[in-house]
Amino acid sequence: MILRSTLTTLLGGTLFAFSSLSAEERSTEESFIPNFAIAGSYFSWGGESDFSNRPGTFSNNEFGITANVPIVMRDGFRLTAGVSYRRNTLDFNGSGFPFGTQSLDLDRLDIPFNLWKDFNDRWKMWVRLQPGWYSDFNSVNSDDFILTSLALLSYQWNDTTRIAFGAYYSRDLGEERVLPAIGFIFEPDQHWSLALTFPRAELAYAPNEDILFTARALLSGAGWNITDPAGGAADVDLNYRSIRVGGGVDARITGPWWAYVDAGVQLGQELTIEGANYTFQQDLENSAYVTGGIRLRF
Repeated sequence: MILRSTLTTLLGGTLFAFSSLSAEERSTEESFIPNFAIAGSYFSWGGESDFSNRPGTFSNNEFGITANVPIVMRDGFRLTAGVSYRRNTLDFNGSGFPFGTQSLDLDRLDIPFNLWKDFNDRWKMWVRLQPGWYSDFNSVNSDDFILTSLALLSYQWNDTTRIAFGAYYSRDLGEERVLPAIGFIFEPDQHWSLALTFPRAELAYAPNEDILFTARALLSGAGWNITDPAGGAADVDLNYRSIRVGGGVDARITGPWWAYVDAGVQLGQELTIEGANYTFQQDLENSAYVTGGIRLRF
């Protein structure tokens, strides 16, 4: 089944897109803010959340690994390809979950292609095409497939400010949707960066070239086409979304290798399971999260 489109919530998938664009275009000779990670691995723990209006709890743990390699690297033109894998374990406990206490292992496999084009010193373009499969892999069909895409232009307004605008299509907050990708990035000096790039806000400070502090608020989530937890014959759509507010620190281990940890609170959490003959929708109370991992930067 194809998930129905809605604009009642905002998409969190562009967070990688905007952060990558910001770092990719930055002059590493003039800034201590490090380049975006071309590869890495992480684990994210989400604290237990109570259902807002019924007995029961929900928690979400996530493991991911990603890598990108250059295909064409020329002055003013770059093409990369990669692979990204993510596994989420969703745990439901208590009588408030209508399908009983369950633990669901859900997978996401993406193959991203990125193209950067510099038109001149001020105008740059980024196009990202990312076919992917979002499933429990018990049964894989066309409903598990989705193409995430991004088309973005950036303009260097002056020495300290860059603006970006375009469009983004994804299922990263559960349901398929097309949203505007707009914002600006302000870098007053080589140590500070403020990015207000819908739907993400991030303040970064690098006192030197080996450490980076960040504070951010962003929209997060995912959606999967899975086997019906109630035992029905048809697959169902499971969507999860949240707002993450927190901070973190990146530290260079050696050479291009960095370690990082982020922590904060998950707000506005919502869980929806939509089947052929029913819909389960539940708001969740706030909970903590902690994410840590390794990044490879050049």
